[in-house]
Amino acid sequence: MIKTTHQRTPSDVTVDMNPMLDIVFILLIFFIVTASFMRETALPLNRTDQAVTSVVPNLTPVFSIDAKNQVYLNNRQIDLDSVSINVARLGAQGEITSISLRAHPNSQHATLVSVLDAIKAQTSAPVSLGETLK
Repeated sequence: MIKTTHQRTPSDVTVDMNPMLDIVFILLIFFIVTASFMRETALPLNRTDQAVTSVVPNLTPVFSIDAKNQVYLNNRQIDLDSVSINVARLGAQGEITSISLRAHPNSQHATLVSVLDAIKAQTSAPVSLGETLK
């Protein structure tokens, strides 16, 4: 009896990777299913339902024009040219919520318009117009 030996060449050798991939996927599924995920713990916040109070005071300046076209701010006489500066100073001190402007019936219209223009150049607060007998 003659034995024929069949020798394999290196090109005939193959490794089947399918069983290894099956085991890897089974292990992956096992770890995903058995893992316990922790939730991030958050700090409890005590929120109030109250409105936030502003530290900035609300201001309502009162401008008045008398019969001699003199301009007053909160009963203190100021120059017509310094109206805008005074409004800017008040705006720096607090929030101007509204402005009251009172003019004497005998005052000039141009003075009223100049005061209004100077006010509106510095703030967008509403201006209420009225009449004064001062």
